[in-house]
Amino acid sequence: MLVTLSLSSLVLCAVATVLLYSGVVGHFSAAVQKKAICCLGASFLLLSLLLSVNFIRDMDILVLRSWYLIPLCWSLLLISFILYYKVRYVTIFIFVAPLCFILLLSAIVFLHQEKPMENLVVGPILLIHLFLIFAGIGLMGISAGAGTLFLWQEKLLKNKTKLAHMPKNIPSLGALDKVNSIATNIGFPLYTVGLVSGFIWAYMAWGRIFSFDPKEIISLLILALYGYLFYERKVHGTNGRKTAQLALAVFVIAMFSIFVVNTFLPTHHSF
Repeated sequence: MLVTLSLSSLVLCAVATVLLYSGVVGHFSAAVQKKAICCLGASFLLLSLLLSVNFIRDMDILVLRSWYLIPLCWSLLLISFILYYKVRYVTIFIFVAPLCFILLLSAIVFLHQEKPMENLVVGPILLIHLFLIFAGIGLMGISAGAGTLFLWQEKLLKNKTKLAHMPKNIPSLGALDKVNSIATNIGFPLYTVGLVSGFIWAYMAWGRIFSFDPKEIISLLILALYGYLFYERKVHGTNGRKTAQLALAVFVIAMFSIFVVNTFLPTHHSF
């Protein structure tokens, strides 16, 4: 069931990616937009079913590597639909669709390569930690997507690209900056509480809050950079290129943590 639903979701994300990017290169039609969103919606429903069934069967599956990436993908889709409902920018999904495809593909590749986590303590603290971390990283992804589109469009404008050759369906720089701001203002507090609950859970599982584990160190680095982005927006009112670059940097480091640190470095999270 894990493989079937994951593969189905993977295919739907791939189709949505093709539809969305063909719209950027050419011209979006209402029908193409609707099909892409429907594909992502169907993928979200399949992942919801997958999460529900397996959560009921075995909570320990939450910390398996092939499973870990699936709720992250689910969170990213959920957040993107919530933001889409708020701002009505289809381009939110331009970054989300291929990222979900990569996450699901990685989950399938990692299938049956897991090893059990030592001293596993499954309970409310772990669930809070995972839920808030996934939500925070999902919002990082939205910020990074908006930031990437902002930098791309800004470059086109600086190169004085003719209006006829400009993408027709990308929101204005101001609109992209607004998406970045909303995602950052919500994502940083969620990620912070998620990380704190993770250290509490570490004490429950291993008897110490901090052990200089590579995953813990890079998580604090992400928190510091994410906090700096949040501070610049909230206190200094910074926007534009700097916040777009910061949002992209935070997300790149988060992906490095998930795909490189978890997999190749000696860490408690190497599961």
